[in-house]
Amino acid sequence: MQLLISFKLISGKLEQAVAYLINKVMYIFMKKGAVLRQFLWCIFALILLVFSLGISWQISKTTNFLYSFWYQTLHINDVVIKNVPKNTQGKRDFPIDNIQLHETKFADIVQAIHQQGYGLAEISYVNNHAVSKRLLTNAEVLHLKDVANLLNAVEKLWWGSLILLFGVLFLYGLNIDKINVNSIRKMPTGKQKIMSLLSFIVLLVVVLGIWGFTEVFYYLHTVIFPAEHQWFFYYRDSLMATLMKAPDIFSAIAAQLLAVALLIAWAVDTALSSYQVKRLRNSNK
Repeated sequence: MQLLISFKLISGKLEQAVAYLINKVMYIFMKKGAVLRQFLWCIFALILLVFSLGISWQISKTTNFLYSFWYQTLHINDVVIKNVPKNTQGKRDFPIDNIQLHETKFADIVQAIHQQGYGLAEISYVNNHAVSKRLLTNAEVLHLKDVANLLNAVEKLWWGSLILLFGVLFLYGLNIDKINVNSIRKMPTGKQKIMSLLSFIVLLVVVLGIWGFTEVFYYLHTVIFPAEHQWFFYYRDSLMATLMKAPDIFSAIAAQLLAVALLIAWAVDTALSSYQVKRLRNSNK
């Protein structure tokens, strides 16, 4: 009798231990699945952001990168008035009060760097004596050709991101009726997405807070452009830098590009999440 009671006690404890182990394993797999699901979405979000930045760039290009707006906001005309009379490259005759001319020359540069740099050396202005002069120095033309080459490389990266984006979208949409709550292909909740984005933003703020946008901007120039090519220009030596109030306008345009890209990415992500939720609800009916 005692042996039977002992056996039942041992059997009961064994069942409890097995149940505990099963629950523990299921918890680990569920937790691992949640981590993998979050990781997959982060990859998707990164690819989507690259894609959206490309679309944002094209939108901004059609508006001349809102140069007219930034010209007023950043008080670029003050920089022109102050530095053109000090120009060391023989361009002190550049019209400082012709804002339309300034906008046109910026647009000419934008157009040229999107055409492999063709036409950069031909960009000119007419001074108050009706004499036509080159806007850019040889060093500026060389630098802007480097920028044009960079844009070509980035364009190839964008097309690559487009292929990857279609691949991830296909993964999220493939056999959607078979996706369950623990599947890594299930889109994370809005709260989980926000936590991931906040983590990325905090990391970005910390990096920029430690080094600063200008320092990071200059460092990237040393990495991207050939060492023997000049990429830094003082206002007194460069009409290009003066008209752009570099690097201020680049931080402004970067914020502009990012804002539009995030809006596009949010729209795509929201549409995909809504589609997946709707299909899952229909499959469970």
